[in-house]
Parts: sequence; structure tokens; C-alpha cells
Amino acid sequence: MTAKKTIFGAVILLIVASNLDAAKIVERIIARINSEIITQRQFEREQQRLRAQLAQDYSGAELEVQFHEQSKNLLRDMIDQDLMVQKAKDLDINAETDVVKRLDEMRQQYHLATLEDFQKEVEKQGIIWEDFKDQIRRNLLMREVIGREVGSRIQISHEDARKYFKEHQPEFASPEGVHLAEILISADKHSPAEVDKNAKDALAEIKAGQRFADVAKKYSDGQSAKEGGDIGFFKTGTLAPEIEQAVKKLDAGDASDLIATKHGTMIVKVLERRKAGIPPFEDVEQHVMNVLYDQKIQSSLRQYLANLRKESYINLAPGYLDTGAERPSAAVVANKGR
Repeated sequence: MTAKKTIFGAVILLIVASNLDAAKIVERIIARINSEIITQRQFEREQQRLRAQLAQDYSGAELEVQFHEQSKNLLRDMIDQDLMVQKAKDLDINAETDVVKRLDEMRQQYHLATLEDFQKEVEKQGIIWEDFKDQIRRNLLMREVIGREVGSRIQISHEDARKYFKEHQPEFASPEGVHLAEILISADKHSPAEVDKNAKDALAEIKAGQRFADVAKKYSDGQSAKEGGDIGFFKTGTLAPEIEQAVKKLDAGDASDLIATKHGTMIVKVLERRKAGIPPFEDVEQHVMNVLYDQKIQSSLRQYLANLRKESYINLAPGYLDTGAERPSAAVVANKGR
């Protein structure tokens, strides 16, 4: 399977283009969220997407168990998305510039000359271009709403982080290893001459002082290109021998020379070296802050969405449940029954 066939994996999971004849389908509305609607067909598409996503990690009876469990919140998540996109409109948030920027980043990542070429590749996957852009737009709008309305209100102090670290030190223990970024010039995508030229050009730009992440976004064929080449942490002894040998000579912050591998030519950069054991708090403070932020934003976001529901008109078809809606307590139900 070529990279272009899996090119849009994360976004494709959010967009399942239908080839069914719309004239033969009676759209049943299963939810109204203010002026927006969710149809049964949209819900079934999301079910298909969820099953396809879970099938990457599960199979057989376990797949069915996971699908049944995670399906419970599927309609909730669709309502959440509609509420946040509507809130973005209320806040006059415009994401059009960011949509164009994101599309161009994706075009560059897959080394396509123009956005028109990128559109053709998207449509080859059976995806409607406007649907593709709309999902990117919705994701950007939701991210902005969460950042403004929820994330900006979360405060984590240095003392909070230190206290959490002290109480959860084993969670931050690490084996010896390195955190790496890569630039891969793929032998499957380029001729030997192109591999040689692109690899040498990339190395020359790094040596000239260009940021490794920027060079990775420009040249790398690896899946990590859009993240600046960051490929994560590797325990000592788990890398391919030729890469292990090159990395052994590097200090944190250093980039290697060209490394010939079976996948193509690589350049790696050591972002961090870790010793085995529990690191000092100062070395992992930002990581601890991120852990605390993630914990707080989940509960804060859930409460924010519950409040949006109170301000909104939401009506569901019989047989459907919004698990994000607040339920009356047992005492309230009992009092109503008297």
C-alpha cells in the first residue's frame, strides 16, 4: 500500500463519503440542536467510522465489546461538535485562513505541487473535497472554542505540578534511551538520484542553521513530517543497528550525518537523552503540567458542554440517548413522583 493511499488517515476517519443514491434514501432526523440537525444516515456513518477505527486494534468478540461500549457516547460526541461549532459562530470565530494554511501544510507534507493536485488526491480516496475542507474547518473551530472558553481558564501552579510529581513519581520513571526526530527520504517514493539529492539538500540546510523541524516538514517522507519529524522515545537497544550506531555519537541537540537504511536515507536529531530512573522534577516539569492540564480540561470541558446544552434547544427522536445531558438526581425524580 502506498503512502498516498493512506495519506489522509486521521481525517478520512472523520469523513466517510457516501456513494449511495440520495434520491433513494429517506433522511430521518434523529436529533435537532438549535438550528442544526443530525440524521440517521450521519449517525450510521459515524458508527461505520468508529468500527473501522476500533478494527485497527481489536477483532472478533473484543471488537464487538469495544464497539458496543464506545457507541454509547457516539451521539453525545456528535452533539458536542455541533454545539461547539455553533458557539464559534456566536463568538465570531473565523477559521478560513487557518483552513487554507492547514490544507497547504498537508499539501507540502505529501510533496504535491499545488492545492489542485492535493484536491485530486483527496477525491481519489472517494472523499468529497468540500466535505474534507468542512471537517478541517469544524476541527479548527472546535479547537479555538475549547482554547478560549475552557483552556484559558485552567490555571496550574508550579506548586501544583511539584505536588503531583511527588505523589506520582513512579509514573515518570523512564528507562535509558533517546527522544528522536527524523528526516526520511524514502527509497520507495524517489529514484536513487532524487534520494541522494534531497538528502544532501536537507543536510546542507540543517548545517546552514535551519531549524530541524522546518527542514523535516519540507523534505521528509515520514509520517512524522508534519510534527517536525518527532518520532518519540526509544529505549537503548531498540533502534536499528545503523541508527543506534549514529545516535550513540550524538549529544542532545545534535543532528546526524546521512544514514543509509533499508527504507531510504535518514537524518536523525537527538531531542533528549534520558538516564534510567526517576528524573529530577525540573526535567519533567512541563510534562507534569501537561498531565495536569489534560486531567483538568476533560472535566472542565464536560461541564462547559453541559452548560451549552442548558442554553440550547435539543430534541431527540425516540430511542436515542444523549449521554452528555445532565440527569436529574434520584431525589429530584422521587419528589416529582409525589
